[in-house]
Amino acid sequence: MGGADIPVGKMSPAGSVLWALIPLFTLGLGTIFVLAWAAYRLRSRALGMAAVIALIMTVLAFTLIGTSNDGDSPASGVLIILLIGGGLTTTFMVRRQFIEPSYGDRTGAKADSAWPSLGRAVPRRGGVDPAIGEALERRQRRAEARRILERDPALARELRIGRPDLQRKFDDGGLVDVNHVPATILATLPGFTPELADRVVRVRDEHRGFTFVEELEAYANLPEGLADELTERLLFLR
Repeated sequence: MGGADIPVGKMSPAGSVLWALIPLFTLGLGTIFVLAWAAYRLRSRALGMAAVIALIMTVLAFTLIGTSNDGDSPASGVLIILLIGGGLTTTFMVRRQFIEPSYGDRTGAKADSAWPSLGRAVPRRGGVDPAIGEALERRQRRAEARRILERDPALARELRIGRPDLQRKFDDGGLVDVNHVPATILATLPGFTPELADRVVRVRDEHRGFTFVEELEAYANLPEGLADELTERLLFLR
């Protein structure tokens, strides 16, 4: 899978859902187009192969319908159902990659309004609790690092964002580039074991890296829920 550093999304969350439902709205005939577009945007060979398979299935469905005497072919119906089901599964797996990053910032801003300002200690009985302030500061650093990745990938590479295995001065708040760090770094992530980290590295090398967290979860067979817990800390740079 080749790819750009950051797949920049332009959709709203609602718009991404509508986009993901195109295979259903078009009775499977639009599956080829959404998969091909997603493959181009994410520079994903896996999605490209899925688009090719969808194209073959679409051509077969039309051929079977055309050669049927009454225009009704059970085999073509099965193909259409597969196009719809496979298309929906794939589009809903990748749709989050196309959501404009600013929407996440707006959601985060609403949640942050209930929290103290970053850098301030949180009062508690008998003193203050600096741990919450430190955790919020790391979250802010991760958000800042992601903005740099979005706007200036070259600068992000120079700052070595997501590469705690390399010597650097920039603090990215604990981001980890799954496509490049060694297994010893992956093993430090919450929920990871040395065996799981080795498996991720092996699968990563076989697939020439991952494009999004759903690929990591599927190909490396992560424990249920682990990928969602780590999404905020993971990067997939090409």
